[in-house]
Amino acid sequence: MVQLSQVAAANYHYKRYSLDYFLDSVVRLGFRNIELWASGPHFHLDYFSLEDVKQLNKKIKERGLKVICLTPEQFVYPISISHPDPDYRKQSVEFFRRHIEAASLLECDRVLVTTGIAYLDADETETWKWIRESLGEICKTAEKEGVYLPVEAFTSFTTHVFNSAAHIAQMIQEVGSPNLKGLADTDVMATTGKDTIHDFIRELGDDLNHVHFVDGNPGGHLVPGEGKLDMAEALKALNDIDYKGYLGLELLDRRYILDPEKAMRDSLTWFEKHLS
Repeated sequence: MVQLSQVAAANYHYKRYSLDYFLDSVVRLGFRNIELWASGPHFHLDYFSLEDVKQLNKKIKERGLKVICLTPEQFVYPISISHPDPDYRKQSVEFFRRHIEAASLLECDRVLVTTGIAYLDADETETWKWIRESLGEICKTAEKEGVYLPVEAFTSFTTHVFNSAAHIAQMIQEVGSPNLKGLADTDVMATTGKDTIHDFIRELGDDLNHVHFVDGNPGGHLVPGEGKLDMAEALKALNDIDYKGYLGLELLDRRYILDPEKAMRDSLTWFEKHLS
């Protein structure tokens, strides 16, 4: 059975409050695991020295918290390993490498990766090759640092080349690194409309390494129970396979921005009800 300790708080919707406020907030609520969104204003790595990262790790540990996944902002930032320009891809690979090294300093063994935006007028076979080669390079650093890379399929509005569970499974096989894994996002899969949680479980098997457990209409990344998705069925599916990974609360809707702690508390209440 999925345990409440597998639910990880996240700071996405805390961006109008300081990172210290977020850390104190989740401690107040009783969380012990966090998914850390690496973005401004909280943790934009370009503005952090190695010593700053070490001090952040100390701050996190002093509160009895553990970072279970580092998620660099890679959607609105100019990051894409799908890009036709080799220099663009090279810089994107370096971006992920730096975050893997930061994750090691934070004693975190997961860094979320994505393929970025894919051009509709680029050759699909070439785009897939660029992604495979880039992930292969990123995996070299991940293997060295002992960090897993749960790769997420974006929606069809972002990429037509990498937006399904089957795409993740195929890429894991082709790259051939033991550190490349898969991520299932309940709202993203509903928005794309290709897969269900059952498809992700079937396609990925033991390579299902992380889940973003959020509701939607679809779309929105809402507190479980506040959208139209069957979150109880998704939780049951994970229970049925005795899922041992984490459930990250990637709450993104603007309705949560001014009172982020309430949204986190409401999420916790949903889990307490459905895990009892």
